[in-house]
Amino acid sequence: METFFEHVKAGLSQKPKKLSSRYFYDSRGDVLFQQIMRMEEYYLPACEMNIIKDKSNHIARDISKTHKAIQVVELGAGDGSKTKYFLEQFKPFFEIIEYKALDISKNILDANKQQIETFVSNIQWTGVPGNYFQTYKTLEPTTKGRLVLFLGANIGNYTKEGAIDLFKFIKSQLKPDDFILISFDLVKNPRKIIKAYDDSKGITKAFNMNLLERMNRELGANFDVSAFEHFPFYNPLTGITSSQIISLKKQTVRFSDDFEVHFEAFEAIHTEISKKYYLSDISDLANESGLQLYETYFDDNKEYAFGLFQPKE
Repeated sequence: METFFEHVKAGLSQKPKKLSSRYFYDSRGDVLFQQIMRMEEYYLPACEMNIIKDKSNHIARDISKTHKAIQVVELGAGDGSKTKYFLEQFKPFFEIIEYKALDISKNILDANKQQIETFVSNIQWTGVPGNYFQTYKTLEPTTKGRLVLFLGANIGNYTKEGAIDLFKFIKSQLKPDDFILISFDLVKNPRKIIKAYDDSKGITKAFNMNLLERMNRELGANFDVSAFEHFPFYNPLTGITSSQIISLKKQTVRFSDDFEVHFEAFEAIHTEISKKYYLSDISDLANESGLQLYETYFDDNKEYAFGLFQPKE
């Protein structure tokens, strides 16, 4: 797996320049992201919690028609603050609930364990630290039904090709009667969408600019952060929100090993996409991934959806 510096060298040597949003998440980035999750403009967590609290029993009922014992595997599990409500509503429907939390951060998994075991009684909890693209493949087969969770609308951070690859990757460890549950942010008023990524307090800007500061801290770079600007935009024709960091002048940035990056005035570094879905997009994604859409669950305003999928036979 490539190091942070290897990724930076490759990404900043491309045209156009590009860095992965996964490197937003150092200790400072984690704090900023938690602030984003609490912003009024960032509507996604409230929509997701609406479905979790109101529809988890429906999801459990649908899955329990096939399985009486369930293993829930969550990719990028986080601290469990949402998942605990989800699992609590599963209890009346299953004789056994096993939960495997996959996350890159051991500290986050410690918090997850405390949240889940405190809130959900008689659950078999296992934390699996590491990159879930590696750890998911090491899961042993189970005679229980398996439900894989991929929430937070994180599927929107993938291109269509990347999303298809992810679906196929998840499917590779499933039996024909297992399930996948994925959350999608749906297409809505473009002004509401852009406010979520360009908030009035500048928290999302700070989150993006922290990537430059991280390169200064960890890689000995000399980015003048004041000479860059965060620029997000939403394209209603594609349903994609895109985030860029723009160089405000012609400049050269140097790193500790004499690696140099030259920027033209107003040249961009692409950092992230967030795709918003039509329902037809979700069906197309399933069909092209060898999955069938079993059911769709919506928030109260039908602006957000959970899709429940099974492998096609």
